Amino acid sequence: MKWFLALLVCILPPSAHAWEMDGTELLGSLPGGAAVRRVALSEAGVSARLTAVAFSSKAYTLRVVDSLAPGRTKLASAMAAAGCVAGVNASYFHEDFRPLGLVVADGKELQPFEKAKLLAGVLAVRGNRLEIVRSPKFSRPSDLRQAIQCGPMLVEAGEPTVGLNDSATARRTVVATDGRGQWALIYLTSVTLADAARILTVPDVLGDWMPATALNLDGGSSSGLWAACSPTPVSLPEFGHVRNYLGLVPR
Repeated sequence: MKWFLALLVCILPPSAHAWEMDGTELLGSLPGGAAVRRVALSEAGVSARLTAVAFSSKAYTLRVVDSLAPGRTKLASAMAAAGCVAGVNASYFHEDFRPLGLVVADGKELQPFEKAKLLAGVLAVRGNRLEIVRSPKFSRPSDLRQAIQCGPMLVEAGEPTVGLNDSATARRTVVATDGRGQWALIYLTSVTLADAARILTVPDVLGDWMPATALNLDGGSSSGLWAACSPTPVSLPEFGHVRNYLGLVPR
């Protein structure tokens, strides 16, 4: 019996990684049915908050909005000007605000595809179809309308990606999908990449669906989320400046 208990302890996941939901709040809704929700979570005395705009790809699509004045525009004003009902900051950029990795906005390529370990995945809008694919498997289709290349992948096949950094904390911005038409734009308060992945796979964290795939976007001071929801708009502004945005547009 003693050896069995010792084996059980070895194979059980450590409690330090057991994120739990402490409460959920519906912040409002968007025309078309998207819901904006906030979830409080904790594990081993550490707390975090997740704010998500959850939507169906049948009712909405995603649009890459490039800044007309990089470093001077802000998320909320950029989204409103582009006709988006919600949005987050998007992909990485250089110090001079040149995009890093593939960027396609409204069918126009602003930056070509790049090979780099950091740029692990591509969010693509092909005609009416939204998808997240691993960069090595991405091939540009003729009907590509929007795309950003970013990373790392946080969730794949419904499981946290192995080998993510588990020491550096920062605010996180994420796009996630269940692969069957449910999507979310997500903002997380300061956590590690590994904890972000664990949080995204907590049961019910996004309501009645679970992410099968989740792609990390630019984070840290760039992280921001805005939603023109009713009854009160939600604004989690970025601290720093960004190059482009990922906006939610009703179909």
